[in-house]
Amino acid sequence: MKLPLSVTLLLCALAPGTATAQSCSTKPPPATVIVKSEMLPLEISEDRNFGELTRMFKKPGAHPAGLYTGAVAVMHSAQYRWAGNGREYCVSVDTVEVTLRLQEPKMYVGRELADDRCARQSVWEHEILHYRIDQDVLKRYIPIAERAVEYAARQAGGVSVSRESDIQRAGERMARSIRQSVERFARDMQSERDSLHERHDSREEYARTAAACADGNLGTSRPVLCATESRLCTDLQRP
Repeated sequence: MKLPLSVTLLLCALAPGTATAQSCSTKPPPATVIVKSEMLPLEISEDRNFGELTRMFKKPGAHPAGLYTGAVAVMHSAQYRWAGNGREYCVSVDTVEVTLRLQEPKMYVGRELADDRCARQSVWEHEILHYRIDQDVLKRYIPIAERAVEYAARQAGGVSVSRESDIQRAGERMARSIRQSVERFARDMQSERDSLHERHDSREEYARTAAACADGNLGTSRPVLCATESRLCTDLQRP
């Protein structure tokens, strides 16, 4: 089981740069787009009892034996460049950096399971799969983010202004365009992430975990989601 997950979008202010192009009659060079992911280490706790996990989960009627929590933050910064001849100034996007970060991933396994090897393993595998979902989504969205931001930067092109005092406003308009692109793919990423987590927390999965250790041996029982998303289930033992 998992606590509600959320996306945090952090925006950095623009900083002026320099350019070799003298006006927008010469097409500005393409922007440099850098997209990376940061996955903070998974913290594991087996010190909390079922009652504490129930209070953490805050869902009426639910009594979890384990929990996974985490948040995805999408942060970006944009830098614009400009050049001019005193009569015309060309402003264009210079660099955009985007970071997809998995923040504070934590997994809890109830301490009552310490002496029940089968039940502990079943809960462990279920919660680790939540973590694998987050790892997978961030990894797969790196090229998606790159394409989205590169397209937005191309669409922004070069903007001509006649006064130096208008340069910052032009750069800020470009920043808004980039931000909208980032927000769109962040919403898509969060939607897919939520869908995978919800599919994993299905009735069928909870029925499986309830029955998996009926004979005291987990055997070949695996999370239901593994049947359709096998890439997520290559290693459910390590953090």
